[in-house]
Amino acid sequence: MMLLWIGIPSFLQAQLSPGALHLSHSQLEGVANCTKCHETGRQLSAKKCLACHTLLSKRISAGEGAHANEQFKQCENCHIEHQGRNFDLIHWNEGKQNFDHRLSGYPLEGAHKQLKCEQCHRSENIRDQTSLLRKNKNLNRTFLGLTQSCLTCHKDRHKGQLSTLCQTCHGFSEWKPAQNFNHTNTSFPLLGRHKTVPCSGCHPQKEDLGIQYKNLSFKGCADCHPDIHDGRLGGQCNRCHTSEGWRGNLSGSFNHDNTKYPLRGKHERVACTSCHTKGRSLKNVRYAYCRDCHDDYHRGQFASREQKGTCEECHTVKGFSPSLFTVAAHQKTTYPLDGAHLAVPCIACHKKSGTGMQFRLLSYDCLSCHPDPHGGEVDTYLDQFSPSTNKSGCQYCHNTKGWGTILFDHSKTGFVLLSAHQSVHCISCHTKNNRGVIRISGLNSRCNTCHTDIHNGQFADAENLVNTECQRCHQPDDWHKPVFDHNKDSAFPLKGRHAELLCRECHKTENKNGRIFVRYKPLAVTCLSCHGNKSQQDSSYMIK
Repeated sequence: MMLLWIGIPSFLQAQLSPGALHLSHSQLEGVANCTKCHETGRQLSAKKCLACHTLLSKRISAGEGAHANEQFKQCENCHIEHQGRNFDLIHWNEGKQNFDHRLSGYPLEGAHKQLKCEQCHRSENIRDQTSLLRKNKNLNRTFLGLTQSCLTCHKDRHKGQLSTLCQTCHGFSEWKPAQNFNHTNTSFPLLGRHKTVPCSGCHPQKEDLGIQYKNLSFKGCADCHPDIHDGRLGGQCNRCHTSEGWRGNLSGSFNHDNTKYPLRGKHERVACTSCHTKGRSLKNVRYAYCRDCHDDYHRGQFASREQKGTCEECHTVKGFSPSLFTVAAHQKTTYPLDGAHLAVPCIACHKKSGTGMQFRLLSYDCLSCHPDPHGGEVDTYLDQFSPSTNKSGCQYCHNTKGWGTILFDHSKTGFVLLSAHQSVHCISCHTKNNRGVIRISGLNSRCNTCHTDIHNGQFADAENLVNTECQRCHQPDDWHKPVFDHNKDSAFPLKGRHAELLCRECHKTENKNGRIFVRYKPLAVTCLSCHGNKSQQDSSYMIK
């Protein structure tokens, strides 16, 4: 009887409880404790759960955390009991890694999205562990205890120098660069070249602080920059320099006119370091002569002049070009300019060489500047001109007013220019040979040397069929007005009605091998050759 009585409560208990409670709830085992979690009728009561889970209750009342959301009001939706001592009490509907963290009141952004839950929710990140430990919370399993402060998980790299609101400077995507930081909002806005200086250039690394951000001195440039003037010009660097660039960027407050050498012309745009070189004192700089800074480009060519070759005679500080050396000054030299030479730029005669520009010329002969179109190295003057002509040089035919203006008297040659020949340009007859040389002497004076034989050799020399005595019929003043007398110069005098005929009525146009010409000879002179049939023409009566 005793054994039976003892076995009944165990049997009844098994019938009332669906299974063993989790280890953390094991103290609630037994029929007498059911109402500590369940309402009458076995309904689980969230209110009774929160009576024990007071930390969670406070967060829900404050509207904080995921449990403050409506979908998490029923505990049994996520926390399933009576599954044994070691069963995981948390059920994630879509898996823990897929939990919508926005429901917790802290949305995951940037790099936070890539983290696993355990990387943030771990014991070392819980700053106030006391209240959780009192409730026997496993700090490595709980999702409570974290704050939304960056320093909950991250170390303060700035060692308390800056605000703990890391988002003021940093973003969630990456820690560096500090994309939200704006140096303009500090006591030292970055201007000019300071914008490109890396942070470490001004913020040094300290053993106790790490990178130093506070207690930096920005009273003067010398706090960061060495004084290259060694105190000679005082400590107010902005009197001469700006943040746009240390070299070549003087501030408007510096006035070089207050020095012994005011800057004028192109000197105003010269970089300071061009005159004030490294290691050279800013004082006692030589400036009395241009050559104190500039090399003598002319290599002493003007040293014999009255002013001993000083640059100021020809140049100003506005620029080396154009020169002050005028045409009037050139007229006082050993080679005065006239004619077309007045329009020639200086560098056309005074050319550059390995030692600079040549001003002292060795020769003023025409050929020292101009190429010889009549011979050069292949054909010499003596090939084309007489000794008297060579003695006078180019001036025998040319002058400085213009190379194309020829003063040569053609009547001194064996070919006098008459009528239309007087208006023909020289190069029409005096052409270039295969070496590009203009031929002057040794030309053939026959007409067909220059003119095409439009008669297709009908009047050519009987011996070589080349030379044609054009002047027998033509005259230079009017080529189309022949001087030919048909009654005297031909074997067929024109009489009667024949004298009234036009030339083309007897002298017809022919085409021979593609060449069109007028037939003058030989022609038949019988009546039937013009007035009869062609079959009646007698070829024995031909004008030849």
